[in-house]
Amino acid sequence: MSKKIGALIPLFLLAILTFTARAESEAWKEVNVFVGTGGLGFGVGSTSPAACVPFGMVRLGPDTSWNGINPIFAHNVGYWYQDNEIRGFSHTRLSGIGVTDYGNIRFMPGIGKAEKRLSEKAYKSNFRHRDELADPGYYSVVLKDSGIKAEFTASKDAGFHQYTYPSGKNAVLILDLSRAVLDQYACGGGIKIDSQAREIFGWQKVCGSFTARSGGVKYYFFARLSEPIQDFGILHNEKILAKASEAETGKITAYFDFGTLEKPLRVKVGISLISVDQAKRNVDEQIPDWDFNRVREDAKASWEKALAKIEVKGGTKDQRGIFYSAIYHSYIMPTDLTEQGGAYLGLDSKVHQADFGTYYSDFSIWDTFRNLHPLMVLIEPKRSADMLKSLVKMSEQGGFLPRWPTANIYTNCMTGTFADCVIADNYLKGVTDFDAEKAYQNMRQIATEPTPKGHPYSGRPGIPDYLKFGYLPSDKGEPTSSTLEYAYCDFCIAQLASRLGKTEDAIAFYRRAEYYKNNFDPQTGFFRPRKSDGEFQTPFSPLLWGVDYTEGDAWHWLWTNWYDPEGMAELFRGKDKMIGRLLEFFENSARQKTNALPNNYYWHGNEPDMHAAYMFSQLGRPDLTQKWVRWVIETKYKNAPDGLAGNDDCGTMSAWLIFSSLGFYPLAGTDLYYLTSPLFPEAVMHLQKGDLKIVAKGAPEKIYLQSVKLNGKPLDRVWIKHQEIINGAELTFELSDQPTDWGKNSPEPEFRIR
Repeated sequence: MSKKIGALIPLFLLAILTFTARAESEAWKEVNVFVGTGGLGFGVGSTSPAACVPFGMVRLGPDTSWNGINPIFAHNVGYWYQDNEIRGFSHTRLSGIGVTDYGNIRFMPGIGKAEKRLSEKAYKSNFRHRDELADPGYYSVVLKDSGIKAEFTASKDAGFHQYTYPSGKNAVLILDLSRAVLDQYACGGGIKIDSQAREIFGWQKVCGSFTARSGGVKYYFFARLSEPIQDFGILHNEKILAKASEAETGKITAYFDFGTLEKPLRVKVGISLISVDQAKRNVDEQIPDWDFNRVREDAKASWEKALAKIEVKGGTKDQRGIFYSAIYHSYIMPTDLTEQGGAYLGLDSKVHQADFGTYYSDFSIWDTFRNLHPLMVLIEPKRSADMLKSLVKMSEQGGFLPRWPTANIYTNCMTGTFADCVIADNYLKGVTDFDAEKAYQNMRQIATEPTPKGHPYSGRPGIPDYLKFGYLPSDKGEPTSSTLEYAYCDFCIAQLASRLGKTEDAIAFYRRAEYYKNNFDPQTGFFRPRKSDGEFQTPFSPLLWGVDYTEGDAWHWLWTNWYDPEGMAELFRGKDKMIGRLLEFFENSARQKTNALPNNYYWHGNEPDMHAAYMFSQLGRPDLTQKWVRWVIETKYKNAPDGLAGNDDCGTMSAWLIFSSLGFYPLAGTDLYYLTSPLFPEAVMHLQKGDLKIVAKGAPEKIYLQSVKLNGKPLDRVWIKHQEIINGAELTFELSDQPTDWGKNSPEPEFRIR
């Protein structure tokens, strides 16, 4: 063997190993981006197949309708799988939300005479799902009415369109600034056209279900076209202005005629919350050339990096598809609003520099505090720290820690102040690279004082009465569920206060964390509306939805304060009776087979009770946790468009599935995780300081825990602590097909920080 050949062997082996590693790490192929895009009624997942990158501002994809009908609830994010029409392709949308908003900067290709394609009725097109193709970072469809193939990919702040027109047909492109997800939500716009430079720029303001709450959100855009424009014009307030190069206010729809094209038309569109110049910078620096496939591959690579944070082996193809689709959905929001050069638009509507890292907004905190943020603590601690820094910046620039900020506004949506929980949860788990003192002072202020009248953020409504009575009186108009939430938030504040050495504050807030008990009625066994005179409100129905309980009924909110299992068991007059009520809750739920309607008992399609199955473990029945968690996995998730039991709520439903499939679930606001049986025989979480390896012999067929080992040592408890796994560890589960006694005599964890 010659020296040259001998020298090549190591390189040859390296190439083989590299190829094998790449082949083994193509998690993006497991993702079904259509999971959650369908469903009916309350079972709509509100996800979208739009092209995007992790946490990107641009989410470029189709907005649809059904035979001209666009029902609100089904089109919260623009796309609904049951539809048969595409109304256009827009650049913005939230993910998994329960309201309708966004849909900025809508483009739509067509053929024929441009002037005849200016109304939505004229430019929309039928489509078939068999003509769609989508994977992480890419979406394409063939429009049935015209035969145009429309393809999309994206960078963080720019969208890349590619339209292939039928040969010999006149190619047209429409830009409609008078419409958004719903037509009436478009509340302003402006456009300028430089036909010689093939550039279009301007802005569009949207006033949707969220954005209208603080006067709307304005997105700027800058678009560049690959092909010469032969003709153009603007439909402005129902009047066609041929060759017009600009328009502002009113209804604006622009048209562009390219004649016959024998090669694809490509369009690059940068968007910005700051300015047209910033939108131009975003697209020029993120997509500097016309290589569509390169941008698509870059997007895919960014998704592969995110998806590879957790690897699973075994299980069925559908189980892996559901799992990796859940990781995909967990990486869509919050939104990275740090634009090129580090600029971002703050809650004071001023431009700032993100010299601290990355600035995020679009926090669905009422939902995501439960599991999405704890997931980020594990697999994305740097991002998680930047999210906390962003929340602190919001308190500086807007006045208060937010509840559900969207872009640069307070929406004041939902109840409670669960930024408290996100911040405490992170800090307790070692994510401390943010101004915890400033965050704490803002948390404490909101928890003890009313926010100023007229401010777009309401803080804790009724806080004087909460402090006076120890609950929120129903005759003062506040929902009973808010008392339970305030108590949970107080627990989280106490946790952080204790860790920061604020002992007196910690004692006071721990005391307030027990206020939830003040609404408990031992006669009915529910947390009931209670008036300021101390009497419980009558009449009372535990199945009455959405009146005295935010997005739920008395059954859903019975399990909220699971940070105090001992105190709750006392209210129920013992653990056995509480187990009986919890069993009744799940068994009654299992009788309802549809996700389209609210379930009066356990309802996985909404957040307040989604942790409830793990409470069996707190009460000495971990076998029931294992049984009912697996029931949820098997009945509330599918590898299909109707694969979510309700709105994904910015990754919350998905994060529940990820944790539960891996075999442990966080108690938000503590450093604890409760164990259950893993779905996959092997899994690895690639954490910052070491891998967490999970081995489950007998999965997925067997669902009961027979034994658990942590780093080779037998575990006699149903919980583990964050510090036991964060630096790398191995959890080994031995499974059985029958319930066992493992964990029934588990020692109780310490919930309060001492």
